[in-house]
Amino acid sequence: MKIEIDVDDKYTDIGVRITAPTLTPEIERIVSLMRMMDLQIAVKKEDETILIDADQILYIEAVDRNTFVYTEVETYESDLKLYEFEQQLSERNFIRISKQSILNLRKVKSLKAELNRKIRVTLINGEQIIVSRMYSEELRKRLGVK
Repeated sequence: MKIEIDVDDKYTDIGVRITAPTLTPEIERIVSLMRMMDLQIAVKKEDETILIDADQILYIEAVDRNTFVYTEVETYESDLKLYEFEQQLSERNFIRISKQSILNLRKVKSLKAELNRKIRVTLINGEQIIVSRMYSEELRKRLGVK
């Protein structure tokens, strides 16, 4: 594979050009990874719709038919259901941790075993959330811990 980088003031935006004799699974994977890098989620704060990068999200929680998106500095609301977030973010290191929550694995600071096989997760901002026992094994597997 040959990679060329052309940096010039004449360009106003970043562009990627792929040249190949045929479309291969490797090329499709590269394109998919590039699209995931720029994934933005539409959320609401009061009466304003805001686009945030998926990488900013600590976790997403459903409470009383409302969906809340938590970042290090803000809490937003979304019209999407939890399962819709789960579908959108499954390839981006997000995992279901309970019936009402999805966690960004990149924001985990530490884990602590709790009673009944539950796990207490401390996030990079110091906030703690509980992983239900139904999802704790998958969390351990995805993080590579026993």
